[in-house]
Amino acid sequence: MFNKYILFLFLFVSTQIISQENLTDSLKNYWLQQVEINSKRLNLGEANNRISKDNLENVLGTNGFSLIRKGVFFAQDVYADGLKKGDINVVIDGERYHSACPNRMDSPLTRVNPLDLESVSLNKTSSNIQSGLGGVVKFNRSSISEIMKIQAAISTLAGAQNGFDLATSADYSNHRISLRYANGSPYVDGDKNSFSDSYGFKENYNFKLVEASVRGQLNSISYGFSAAYTENVSFPYLQMDERFNRVYSAYLRYDDHKIYFNYTNHVMDNDLRINTMLMKTTAKNLTIGAIGNFYEVIFRNWDANNFFHNAMMHIDNDLIPNVNSYNANLFKSIDLEKIRLYGKIGFSYQMIGDKSREEFYKKYFEEVNLSRFFPTFSLGLSHLYAINNSFGIGGMIEVNSESPETESLFISVQKPMGKPSWTGNSNLKQPFKGTLRGSITYENVNLEMFGSKVWNYNNLARQTVMQMPFLTYTNVDALLLGSNLNVNYKFIVVDASYIWAKNSTNNSPLAEMPPLKISTKIISPEYYGFVTYLKHLYNNAQIRVDDLLNETKSGAWNKLDIGLMYNFNGIEISLDVENLLNANYYQHLSFMRDPFAAGNKVYEPGRIFRITFKTNQIL
Repeated sequence: MFNKYILFLFLFVSTQIISQENLTDSLKNYWLQQVEINSKRLNLGEANNRISKDNLENVLGTNGFSLIRKGVFFAQDVYADGLKKGDINVVIDGERYHSACPNRMDSPLTRVNPLDLESVSLNKTSSNIQSGLGGVVKFNRSSISEIMKIQAAISTLAGAQNGFDLATSADYSNHRISLRYANGSPYVDGDKNSFSDSYGFKENYNFKLVEASVRGQLNSISYGFSAAYTENVSFPYLQMDERFNRVYSAYLRYDDHKIYFNYTNHVMDNDLRINTMLMKTTAKNLTIGAIGNFYEVIFRNWDANNFFHNAMMHIDNDLIPNVNSYNANLFKSIDLEKIRLYGKIGFSYQMIGDKSREEFYKKYFEEVNLSRFFPTFSLGLSHLYAINNSFGIGGMIEVNSESPETESLFISVQKPMGKPSWTGNSNLKQPFKGTLRGSITYENVNLEMFGSKVWNYNNLARQTVMQMPFLTYTNVDALLLGSNLNVNYKFIVVDASYIWAKNSTNNSPLAEMPPLKISTKIISPEYYGFVTYLKHLYNNAQIRVDDLLNETKSGAWNKLDIGLMYNFNGIEISLDVENLLNANYYQHLSFMRDPFAAGNKVYEPGRIFRITFKTNQIL
C-alpha cells in the first residue's frame, strides 16, 4: 500500500540524474582523466555524466537504471524504467553495437573501452535519433591530445575474487594507442561457495580480456580501429558459457558525418561444466552504419547456429537464420527557450536469409512471414520552467514506436528430451508507447516519476500446439509506473527508485521488474589528499512476479561498501572493500528467461578487496 500511495501522490514526476560517485572500483573501473564527477542538465529525462573514476554499476545504477550481471565479468546488461535489453540502445560516439549472442553474453556495454571515454549520456526518452523504445545510453570518447600524454592503471583483487586489470594509453600528435589486459577467477559468494560448488562447473576457470585500439585526428577527419578478445567467461545464469568472443571495429568521421563497422565472432558451449550432452552455439554479427546530426542508416547481418549432441541423439538448430536488417531514421529537434519539440521518422526491414527455416515455424504458426517491414517514429514535447533559483518544474509528453527485436521475430530452438522448443513469432505487432513525465527540483532534492502505457508490448508466453508446449512471444498491453528520488546534500548522496508494472492483458505482474532500491553514500571532504566513503545499498523483496513464466519471488538484502583514496600530483591510489559484511544475496533480475536459462538463483560476490593505482602524466 505504501508504494502505491507514493506513486499516486507524486504521479508523473521526473528529473535529471545526479551522479557524484567518485571513487575507484577496480576490474570494473573507468580510468579516465582526473575530473570531478557531475551532471549537466540537458533536457527533461536526459543527463550527461562526466565520469572519471567510478565503476559501471555506480554510473548506470541510479535514477531507475539497473545494471544486471550475467557472468563473471564483461557481461552486464542495462535496465531502465522497466524496459530492458534491446529496448535501450547502447552507442559509442554514435556507433551501434549489436549482440551476436542470443543470450546477450556480449551485451553492448562490453564494447566500452574505459581509457577512451570521457562521459556517458543517459536518456530515458525518445528525444534522440538513436533512442530505442526505452531510450539510449551514449558513451562519448575523450579528445586526443597533441602533446605527449601517458595514462596507466592497474587494479588487483583479493578476498572473494582474485584477478588484476592492467590498462595503458599514450597520446601524441593527435593520435592515441590504448592497450588493456585483464585476468581473473570466478568469485565465491558470501557463504564461500564457488562456481564449481554451486553451479556444476568442473572447476573454476580463469577468464581473460585483451583489448587494443588506435585513434587519430587530422583537421576535420578522425579515424580509429580496435580489436578485443575474451575467453572462458563463466555464465552460471545460463546453461552455457562464453568460450571466446572476438570483436573488430573501425570508423571514419568527416566533420559531423561518420561511417563505421563492427564485427563479432562469438562461441559458447557447456564444456566447462559437468554434462551428459554437449551444447554449442556459434554466432556472428556484422553492423555497418552511417550517422549524422539528423540522419542514421544501419545494415545488420546476424547468423547463429546451435546444436545438442550426445551418444543417443543430435539436434541442429539454425538459431538465428542469417537475418538481414535495414534501418534508417531522420530526426528533427526544435529547441526554444523553455519548450522543446522533437520527432523521428524511419523504418526497419528484417528478412531471413535461410528460407529453409520456414518449416520450423510452420510447426507452431499457421501463417509465417520471412520478412517484416515496420515504420518507426517518435514525437515529443517537453517544457521546463524555473520558478526561482532553487525551485523548478517540468513536464513531457511523448509517443514512440519501434520494431520488435529480431529474436522475438525469428529465433528458433528445438530442445531435446521433451523440453519446450523456443520460437520467434513473425506475426508480432510493433510496440507503441505513450509516456507522461514531469519534474520537481528543489535545491539538492530531485523527485522523478513517470507513467508509460505500452501497447503491443512483446512478452514471452507459454503456449501449446498439438498438446506440445513451446515458448514464444505474444503482444500484450503493459502499464509501467515509476518513481526516482535523488538527494545530493554536502557529503551525502541518496538515490532511490521503484517500478510498478502490470500486464494489462492478463491482469498480472509484468515479468523481470526490479524491486525498490535505495542507495546511500557518505563521502568525506578531502583531507591532505585523502577521501573516504561509506555506501549502503538496500534492495527490497520482489513479490510481484509472473507465475505463468515461473518467475520466482526474491528476498530483501543489504550491502555495505567502504573505501579510501589518496590523490597526489596526478597519482591516485585507492583501497575499496565491497560487501564489507560478507552478505550472501542475489539480485531478482539474475533469473533470466533466455533461450538457455539455467534457472539458477546466482549469488553475488562475497567480500572483495580492491587496490587500484592510476597515473595520468603529461610529458
